[in-house]
Amino acid sequence: MVSEEKLQEAIELRSQANAELLLIDTEIQRLKAKREQVQRSIDIYNTILSPARRLPPDILREIFHQCLTIGRPYPILSATEAPMLLTRVCSLWRSIALSSPWIWTRLHIPLPGDPRLSSKYGKLEDQALDVRRQVFSNIMQLRCQAVKEWLGRSGSCPLSLSISYPFGYISGIGGAYIDEAEDDEVADPLFQIICPFAPRWGHLDLSVPFNIYQKLETKISLDSLSMLRGFKGNIFFEDYTLPGPAEPTMVPLHIIKLPTLETLSINCQQLTINLGRYQNSWDRLTDICFESPVLDRDLLEMLKRCHKLIKLDVNMQVPWDRMPDPFEPALEMVLLPHLESLKLHESGPFSAVPSAVDAPSLKSLQYRCPHRYEHYGTASEVSSLAPPKSLIWLISNAAASLETLSIDPRTLQSEHVLQCLRLAAHVKELKIGDSPFWPPMAMDHEEDIRYDDYFDLEVFTVPIATTEYDPFTSTLLQKDVLLPNLESLETNDSHIIADENLRRMLTSRIDAAQRGLTSPLGRVIIHLGRQKGEDLVPEIIARARDVGIAMKLELVYQLSGLPYIGRLSPSFLLPDQYTR
Repeated sequence: MVSEEKLQEAIELRSQANAELLLIDTEIQRLKAKREQVQRSIDIYNTILSPARRLPPDILREIFHQCLTIGRPYPILSATEAPMLLTRVCSLWRSIALSSPWIWTRLHIPLPGDPRLSSKYGKLEDQALDVRRQVFSNIMQLRCQAVKEWLGRSGSCPLSLSISYPFGYISGIGGAYIDEAEDDEVADPLFQIICPFAPRWGHLDLSVPFNIYQKLETKISLDSLSMLRGFKGNIFFEDYTLPGPAEPTMVPLHIIKLPTLETLSINCQQLTINLGRYQNSWDRLTDICFESPVLDRDLLEMLKRCHKLIKLDVNMQVPWDRMPDPFEPALEMVLLPHLESLKLHESGPFSAVPSAVDAPSLKSLQYRCPHRYEHYGTASEVSSLAPPKSLIWLISNAAASLETLSIDPRTLQSEHVLQCLRLAAHVKELKIGDSPFWPPMAMDHEEDIRYDDYFDLEVFTVPIATTEYDPFTSTLLQKDVLLPNLESLETNDSHIIADENLRRMLTSRIDAAQRGLTSPLGRVIIHLGRQKGEDLVPEIIARARDVGIAMKLELVYQLSGLPYIGRLSPSFLLPDQYTR
C-alpha cells in the first residue's frame, strides 16, 4: 500500500506536469497564430508575384478572346461567364477586358416573348398578366441597358448577334386571335438599342416569328447593312388558328440582295418556296444552307449562278404531282468547281437535278432520301428499293477527291450501298445512319415492317488472302478491299453483328494496315442493336497498339431494361406497362 507521503509527492509532480503542459499549449497556439500571419503574407506575395499578373496585356487579350470560343458560339449576358466574368476578377483584368473590343463583338440576346402566353397555363389574364407584364418590362429594361453597354465596348469591330424568340407559344391558345401589340412592347426596346449598330453587323442569327422578322426588316434598310457577310434565319409562323391556303404564302427574301453577303442559312418555307425569282443574287455566296424545302428546278437555277459556292446544305423537294415526261430534254450540266461540302436531303420523288451537278472538288458528302420502291403501287408482293441515282452520280463524279461520306443504308438496298462504297475508294471517314434513338420501351422499328436485305458491317472485313488464282488466265487476281483508305468509321444504326464477327472485322483491318494494304483505322464508333456480350474493346485496342496504331474504339450497346412490347405483342397497351 502507497504511503501518504508518496501520494502527496505524486500529486505535486502531476501539478507541475500540468502547468508545464499548459505553457507548451500556450506556446503552440502563439506559434500557430504567428504561422497563420506569415502564411497570409506569403499568400499576398504569391498573388502579387503570380504569373498571370506578369503576363503582357496582349497575351491576356488573346487568352480572353479564346475564352469565348468554349462551349457555345455566342456569349450570353451573364456575370458568371466570359467576357463579363473577366471584369470581376481584379482591376487589371477589368481594365484589359474593357479595353479589348474583340471580346465584345459576339452576343446572344433572348426575347421573353408575349407576356400573355404561357406554355403551361395557356393565355394569362387579369392579375397574373399584370404581374408578368411588369416582370417582363423590368427584365427587358435591364437587358437593353446591358446590351447597349456590351455593344458600346466593341469599338468599330464587326458584330455577330443572335436574337431568339420562344417557339411553341401558340397565339390562339384559349381564345380568339391575338394581335401583335404585346410582341412590339417586348421587341421594340431591343430594336431601338441594336439598330444603330446595324452598319457593323457582320453576322446575324435570327430565330423569331415572322412578325418580329418583318418588324426588324422595316427598321433597318439594306443600305445600312454594309458589313453583313452572314445571315441565318429560322423564321416561324405561330398562328395556327386562322384558316390559310393549302400552299405556304411566298415571302420576299430581301436579305439576298446584299452585295456583301457570303453565307446564307434559311429555315422558313415561306422564304424558300420560290427561290427562282432571285436569279441574279447568288454569285457572291460561298456557303448556303436551306433547311426548309427548295424545289429542285429552283435549286438548279440557283446553282447555275453559284460560281463561288464552297458549302451547300439543302433539302430538295420535287412536287408529288409532277408527272414524268419522257420527252423532256436532258438538264444542262452545272459546274461547281469550288464545292467541297454537300449535304443533300431529297425529300420527295426522284429528281434529275443532282445528276446535273458537276462537283469535281467535292471532299465531303452527306446524302439522305426517303424509301423509294421500283414497283411502288403495283401488284408485286415484294417491291425492291430503287437505286440512288443521285448518290451514285455524286460519288462517281468526285471519286478522286471525296474524303468524307455519310449515308443512311435504311433507305437503300445493300447492293446499292456496296456499289457506292466501291466507287468511294478514297474516302477516309464514313458515317452510316443518323443519330441513334433507343426509347426504353423498344427499338425504333416495327416487327411487321422489316426487310432482310440490311447492310452488314462484315463487308469491311479484309480477307487474309487478297489475291486469288484465275485458272483461265493462269494469273493472280487482286481482290478488292472495301475503302482501303478508311481511317474513321461511325455507325449510328442498330446493327446486329456477333462479337466474333465484329472481332474478325476489326482485327482484319488492323492486320491489313500492318501489311500496308489499308490505312490505319484509328477511330471506330459502332452502335449495336443488342446488349453487351464480350468486352471486346481492351482486346482490340491492345492489338492495334501492338502494331503501332492508336485506335479510339467505342461500342455502344442497346440499353437494358424493359423488353420490347410491339403492337403484335399480347402485352401491348397494358395499363401498367409504362410504370414498371
